[in-house]
Amino acid sequence: MYKLLIVEDEHFIRRYLTNALDYQELNITSIVSAENGLEGVAKITEFQPDIVLTDITMPVMDAFEMFEKTSQYTYQKIILSGYNDFLNAKAAIHYGVREFLVKPIDLVELRSCFVQVLNEIQQNTYRIDTDLAENSDLLKDVRYSRDEIVSQIIGYIRIHFNERFTAKELSESIGISESNLYKKMKNHLGITFNDYVNRYRLKMAINYLISDPNLRIYEVADCVGFADYKYFNQVFKKYLGMTVTEFKEKIPH
Repeated sequence: MYKLLIVEDEHFIRRYLTNALDYQELNITSIVSAENGLEGVAKITEFQPDIVLTDITMPVMDAFEMFEKTSQYTYQKIILSGYNDFLNAKAAIHYGVREFLVKPIDLVELRSCFVQVLNEIQQNTYRIDTDLAENSDLLKDVRYSRDEIVSQIIGYIRIHFNERFTAKELSESIGISESNLYKKMKNHLGITFNDYVNRYRLKMAINYLISDPNLRIYEVADCVGFADYKYFNQVFKKYLGMTVTEFKEKIPH
């Protein structure tokens, strides 16, 4: 059972990250959030998380100052950045950051990152509890490895996300059964096929909205493969906790 702290100043991104993955499947059972580094310090002190997933640049206090002020606590660090910046990456290494991810967030990469971090925590715990590091082969290997079929499924979704397609059509295009497709997605990604398609389409919808907040809801829905803009709005609210209109109001102009 692991605890996760998400530190992100943008409300909709913070909300999205809270629901982005099947955390129960990863054995992460407690999740709290903070909107800046100062609040993050308080949450780390009180909550003592195993993992901190945090943006770098935030008002009041940034991630690196937060790390400085909580250096007495042990937790794995995963950094999010809006740009691929070498200096930030270099600073992140200095603070012992385990992973450095660039926005927009790729859910497969994010999940893989969590699995790697949790694997490291397990290994460290095993060494402490048993003092038998040489027997690390007894540990269950939970490192994430995507097989070729899953790669094909993901590739298809990323190419055709703006089209109307079914699981049956996708499975036929890559030569597997529909039931096998569902099983592969659940076993390797920890989420269902429909869940992954919705999450990827919403990720692309967010990109469109940020690029052009003047886009109408039906235009965005059509761009990401939803035939019904009302249903698109329902799915958007389910995952992000707000409607498309509410989201657009929060985008800086």
